[in-house]
Amino acid sequence: MKRFNWSLQRYLDVVRQRESALRAEVLAAVRKASAVRRKIERRRQALDATLRGLSAEAVEYRLPRQQVAADCFGAERQAMRALGTELARIEALHKELLARLKDIRARRETLEKLREEALAEHLRQAAAAEQKHHDEVSQIAFVRNSAGSHADCRSMTA
Repeated sequence: MKRFNWSLQRYLDVVRQRESALRAEVLAAVRKASAVRRKIERRRQALDATLRGLSAEAVEYRLPRQQVAADCFGAERQAMRALGTELARIEALHKELLARLKDIRARRETLEKLREEALAEHLRQAAAAEQKHHDEVSQIAFVRNSAGSHADCRSMTA
């Protein structure tokens, strides 16, 4: 039987590799976004803990520290806003990567379906060729047997 050779196999392999690379990029984006969320949450918790600590102190100790804390809080809030902007950028990248992944996945699935159809057609053609070969062998054997029996019949009549 002739070996199955599909003309788009290399393209399918490239699409599979691209899909795998995109999956890795999506995973990296998810991890980055998660890390930024954790940073924001840690900063928020630190601010909350500082505020709780200040509110628990006596007024004479709290007032001088409160001004220093307020200055630090402004810087922390600005850092958290910057982290929020970075998170938004990463999430936008994640959405874009997911859209590209969806597109390439659809392309891969289409190519795999085409490959399956081509393989099924190849197998049908191979089965038909094999059946044709068996039919020819059977016909030749029949003709030989009939020719042999006709020769036997002629020798009997002669």
